[in-house]
Amino acid sequence: MQLKSLRAALTNQVMGRDRVREQWSDLGGKMRRRWRKLKWQDVLLPDGDGEYLAGLLEERYGIDRREALLQVFEFESDL
Repeated sequence: MQLKSLRAALTNQVMGRDRVREQWSDLGGKMRRRWRKLKWQDVLLPDGDGEYLAGLLEERYGIDRREALLQVFEFESDL
C-alpha cells in the first residue's frame, strides 16, 4: 500500500495537484474521523492543504515528516 501511495504522491506532485487543497472545505469531518486528534479549529482553516495537514499530523501524533506525508497521500488517494 505504501508503494501505491508513494506513486500517487509523485504523480500529484508532477501534475501540480493537491486534491486535499481543492476539497479542503468539504473534508473537515472526514479528516477528523480518520485522525481523531485533529481539532475542529485545525480543519476549519479556510486555506488548508496537504502540507498543512502533514504538519498537523506530525504535531498531534508525534510522527516524522515522511510518515505524515504518506498518511496524507493515502488519504488523498481515497478521495
